[in-house]
Amino acid sequence: MARIMRIAAIRELIGNGALKEASEACRRRIDRNDDPEARYLLAVVTGQMGLYSESVALFKKAISEFPERSDVAYNYGIVLQNMGKLDDAIAQWSRAVAMNPWHADAQFNLGRAYSDKKMWSEALAPCESAASLRPENKLALLNLGSVNFRLGRMPQAKYCFGLAAKIDPAFVQGWINLGLSDIRAGDPGAAIAALERAVALDPASVLAHFNLGQALLHAGRLREGLAEVEWRRRVHTLPFAASGRPPWQGGDIAGKTVLVYGEQGQGDVVHFLRYAESAAARGARVVVCCHAGLVGIARRARGVADAVAFGETPPTFDTYAPLMSLPHLLGLDAFADAPAGPYVIPPEPAELAGGEDAVRVGLVWAGNPEHDDDANRSMSLTDWRPLLDVAGVAFYSLQVGAAVAEVASQGLAAKVTDLGSGFKDFVDTAAAIQALDLVIAVDTAVPHLAGALGKPVWVLLARVADWRWGRDGAATPWYPTMRLFRQQHARDWPPVVEEVAGALAELVAGGR
Repeated sequence: MARIMRIAAIRELIGNGALKEASEACRRRIDRNDDPEARYLLAVVTGQMGLYSESVALFKKAISEFPERSDVAYNYGIVLQNMGKLDDAIAQWSRAVAMNPWHADAQFNLGRAYSDKKMWSEALAPCESAASLRPENKLALLNLGSVNFRLGRMPQAKYCFGLAAKIDPAFVQGWINLGLSDIRAGDPGAAIAALERAVALDPASVLAHFNLGQALLHAGRLREGLAEVEWRRRVHTLPFAASGRPPWQGGDIAGKTVLVYGEQGQGDVVHFLRYAESAAARGARVVVCCHAGLVGIARRARGVADAVAFGETPPTFDTYAPLMSLPHLLGLDAFADAPAGPYVIPPEPAELAGGEDAVRVGLVWAGNPEHDDDANRSMSLTDWRPLLDVAGVAFYSLQVGAAVAEVASQGLAAKVTDLGSGFKDFVDTAAAIQALDLVIAVDTAVPHLAGALGKPVWVLLARVADWRWGRDGAATPWYPTMRLFRQQHARDWPPVVEEVAGALAELVAGGR
């Protein structure tokens, strides 16, 4: 008769990864004694072996037999997570920490799970608990720092990342995240130091080099920054088939067809379309591959011979490069070298209802909610009520996406005429802009488009805005017709809106 193994010995087998032997030992105990502890351990083992149906059935039995054991709930959560059932895993880990707040692994996993779902407020408490229970654990500190970063709590984020790097001075991700929090805190000098440390520790890290490039750009060191962000080209996926054609790394392009492609947001595409004219001036035939909604705009950009949407087969080309690499590849590495707007040929103005005797102003108050920094750049239309109260103005919404509904849901249809819900692409947006006197927007693609068309545009910026807007001042070399309005304190929009409202009132009083 096979020997009945002690529970402690079975746990040792599981700890050593001897899952087959542990499974057999558990089954013998269950067959002999209907042992609940062995049944629970078999649930753990079958989960680790990928036998999920059996594992779930066993865990359900174990929960009924051990309803107050946090380890049962915790391990059931692990299996559910591995099955892709993150919400169910969260429910089990929440049970585990409710029963045992000192269960560090459950707190850690619960915080990570909420972070994976971008539920940053919910992630904060378990991440704080995990870091408190394991103050020397660099990963717990990294998680807590990341949640604080997402919540805009930069001092707390910097503290966590700095402590993680202090605990393990060779922790590359800790230095990278510390650099990112320094950028967001408005200290590019400190960010450069942290990210140079990350690069020194791992000279092959694309992430370290790319973020060092971002820090250099924020510091206004354009030449060095553009060179560092080129590291991204080592890992990003092409939106077309290269078919053996070489990437353009700089040099003579006279007589060649260069396929340039968008790789980030739509605003980035519009911003960097200006460099197509510079490439064409060197004898290249420039073809653009970009978002479908921007193809019509790309075809109107000076220097562009043709444009295709992502997913379409581009015309024959000789070489290719990211659109955002053009200034680096062309050697135009100073802000003063940037071809200024207008560089997009405007369509015929749209016909707008009303506003004949008023200043016509287009509004965009929110960007793509999937954007990594959207929490710092987007607002609600209700935040703009002081602006909407300015007399002598006819307001038109250029907003697209879910935020379009705010005009009606917030009872502002009488003050704001919705145009954006009828737009098919950015050519429609451009036609509307051409019929307006002014565009007022947060940092999205629309102000780039207005600037590219040469129309007056005011942009509301976060305290630490994207590198391209510089660190201070109301003017930008990118767009002569653009005026910048900046936050003085992070996520504090009311003073900015009041400033814009005052400027708009002055514009109306001055007769446009």
